[in-house]
Amino acid sequence: MVNREIKSRIREKRKALGYTQEYLARELKISVNSYRQIESGPTVLISKRVTDIAAVLGIAPEELISGQAFTDTGQKKCEEIEEHYIEIIKRKDADNKILKIELESTIESLKLSLESKESIIGVLKESLQSYKEK
Repeated sequence: MVNREIKSRIREKRKALGYTQEYLARELKISVNSYRQIESGPTVLISKRVTDIAAVLGIAPEELISGQAFTDTGQKKCEEIEEHYIEIIKRKDADNKILKIELESTIESLKLSLESKESIIGVLKESLQSYKEK
C-alpha cells in the first residue's frame, strides 16, 4: 500500500514538473523500462532509490514518503539546530586549541625541569666521584 502511494506521488510530481519518464531514467542512470517499473510495476522502492528520485524532483524524500512537503518552518528549525551545533563545534575547537597550547607549554616546562635535574645529578655524581677519590 505505502509503496503504491509513493509511486503515485513520484508520478504526480514528475508530471507536475513536466518531466518525462525518459528524463528521470536518464538522470537516475537507469533504463527507461526500469524507471517505468518504479512508477507502475512491481518494483519495491528502497530508500536509496527514493532519495535519488527526490533529488531529481527537487524535493525532500520525506515528501514522497509522507505526501507532505517539508515546511519552511521545519527547514528553519533544522537550520537553527545546525547553526547551534556548528557554534558548539567551533567553541570546542577553540577550547581544544587553547588546551593544546597549554599542554605544550607544560611539556616544555617539564622538559626543562628534567634537563636541569639531570644536570644537577651529573654534578653530584662528579662530586661524589671526586670525594671517593680523596
